[in-house]
Amino acid sequence: MATRKLIGTILAVVALFTFFFSWHVLRLIGLESWVPGWLVWLSLAGASLAFLLGDGSTSETVEPRGKAVFITGCDSGFGHNLAKRLDRLGFTVFAGCLFPDKDGAQSLKRETSDRLQLIPCDVTDDWQVQQALHTVTNNLGSCELWALVNNAGIAVFSEIEWCTVQQFQRLLDVNVIGVVRVTKAFLPSIRRCGGRVINIASLAGRFTIPAFTGYSMSKVACVAFSDGLRREMDKFGVRVITVEPGLYRTPISSPDYLVDMNRKNWAETPTEIKEDYGQEYFDAFLKNLKAHVNNARPNVDEVIDLMVEAVVTEDPKTRYVPYWLSYIRSSIIMYLPTSLADRLFKSYTCKAEVARTPKTPKTPKGGEKKFF
Repeated sequence: MATRKLIGTILAVVALFTFFFSWHVLRLIGLESWVPGWLVWLSLAGASLAFLLGDGSTSETVEPRGKAVFITGCDSGFGHNLAKRLDRLGFTVFAGCLFPDKDGAQSLKRETSDRLQLIPCDVTDDWQVQQALHTVTNNLGSCELWALVNNAGIAVFSEIEWCTVQQFQRLLDVNVIGVVRVTKAFLPSIRRCGGRVINIASLAGRFTIPAFTGYSMSKVACVAFSDGLRREMDKFGVRVITVEPGLYRTPISSPDYLVDMNRKNWAETPTEIKEDYGQEYFDAFLKNLKAHVNNARPNVDEVIDLMVEAVVTEDPKTRYVPYWLSYIRSSIIMYLPTSLADRLFKSYTCKAEVARTPKTPKTPKGGEKKFF
């Protein structure tokens, strides 16, 4: 495994250095708009081989008997499916649910064994998190708390000028402070048995697409927290792992939900801002957003498989990215020069012209307006 990691690292460094160095040479001679196709393919090939050869993990798995896992956000989506998979494998699962009495949580209970226990858990509520810890601790029996999976999360996909401050705050409360709150509560139990913390981040935590700014902010913070925690916990033998999927078809990426949310935001946006953008632009934005989320990958098992691997593998990877092509794209984008990345992400913005030309600044009395 050490050899695979070394080869993968060398290939990745060579590929990315070649691309990066060549770009700067071209920039110095004024030909930055011309990037040879072979450089792109070399980078792709290097990143592909790095993916295949680098950061491998062993296939040995842990014994599920006597091991418990606490998962947040099990009402639906990734957490719901992960809880069922781990229950079938024989783990004792504590499934944190925001609404434990509603259909999502109740269907989870019906479809799993008696080992699975529903736990009320709003990750933004200190009291509920402490109560969840108390319940888990008192029901472990002979089990050890092997893994914490911070899966609970929300999404807002909206342009900054009509995304409310309250929505930014809510994203950070759930996706960042919620992860910190739950981790700090459960970490002593994880640390005592040399277990692991698995944080469900996103590729949006590595780069920011227009209209995903608030969501990306929260996932960048989640990745930074995970990196710091991993380095601090290494001395205790605790593994800290991130699973970083792209866009998948889950309830938080529902087109109807996102369109309704943006329409409400737009209606509450100040008139002068709406006039500057124009209704034509907003309509094109909604069309572009729906097209983007409709292209979300449908096979959520690609994510669940890696979440399971992060829990059960004796020697897991530090970072899991579902779907090999997403891994390659993200590896390249992370090292692109800013100007190239900006050009790339222009394709994610709608092409509608702003319906109304912004007002020309008035000329002050006494002469022409001066710009500094």
